[in-house]
Amino acid sequence: MTEEQASTRNTEIIRSFLRLTEYAAKNDVRAVIIAGDMFDGERVKVRTVDEILDAIRRTSKVDYLYLAGNHDGATYAFADHNMPDNLKTFGKEWTTYKYDSVAVSGVEICEDNAHSLYLQVPHKDGAVNIVTLHGRAGAASGVDQVNISQLKNKGIDYLALGHIHSYAEQSLDGKGIYCYAGCLEGRGFDECGPKGFVLLTIDSGRIQHEFVPFSCRQLHRIPVDITGLTKNSEIGQKMKEAAQNISSDDMVEFLLSGGVDPTANIAVSYLQNLVKSDFFFVKVKNETHMTINPEDYKNDISLKGEFIRLVLACDASEEDKAAIIRTGMQALMGEEITL
Repeated sequence: MTEEQASTRNTEIIRSFLRLTEYAAKNDVRAVIIAGDMFDGERVKVRTVDEILDAIRRTSKVDYLYLAGNHDGATYAFADHNMPDNLKTFGKEWTTYKYDSVAVSGVEICEDNAHSLYLQVPHKDGAVNIVTLHGRAGAASGVDQVNISQLKNKGIDYLALGHIHSYAEQSLDGKGIYCYAGCLEGRGFDECGPKGFVLLTIDSGRIQHEFVPFSCRQLHRIPVDITGLTKNSEIGQKMKEAAQNISSDDMVEFLLSGGVDPTANIAVSYLQNLVKSDFFFVKVKNETHMTINPEDYKNDISLKGEFIRLVLACDASEEDKAAIIRTGMQALMGEEITL
């Protein structure tokens, strides 16, 4: 991104959390469960922490139940800050917060409790029991791993999980489900699709959940098969057609794929400039492979034919041969050489 784009995007990511606190206050949400990865690394700007804590203080009728994740660097971001009374944390032993007929329990998984925590899962009779953990759901127990089989039939109505940055839900047992809310904003093209939070509504001892899209922008990975195309104008048009239903506010990564002729000069920078004004941010990746039939050049007496025959006969890898031929074709045609 440009410096301006990066600054805008950083502000938007922080702003999404602030918008969440405003949403919670406006809609009489009693508690917000943050199931880890609130931060991404050990270094967090002081102004970021100040903005988060001030937003939590402003919405004092909402409790924020924070379970540190593997990306948070524990809670060091809050060191030397006065913690709001409504920011409550889970430690390395089970902690339960009670709200009328609801009990929310959680524990930070570490080496000491990674196996034993399943023997002591809290449960409140006559209440809706919500459990929050941080890790990858599976059949193993360990740090950053949540053993789903060990949580079955423990009276859990809803298991709120952090670690996976996309929304997903699945049945836990005959009674409850487990769910990843994902993150509020995608931060890279490995976090595409709708982003938001899960709204839990509890009424008469029953819990309902709803995914609420909340991000101000979405990220998209768009595959574009350009097999047989040789002109950048044709490739650009196919890219535009593939992304025609995507909002201009979003971020797009085009993945060019397929087999291309060695004479095709795919100008990534040109293609990127061609569509960059259509979206907030655009990236183009060339993942094509070169298709050459040696028979086509067997009797070609041109300089191009001789060059391709020489390259095909050398000991280089297929990947290197493709790169050499592509560069050679650019030189022979007087094009700008891209390495």
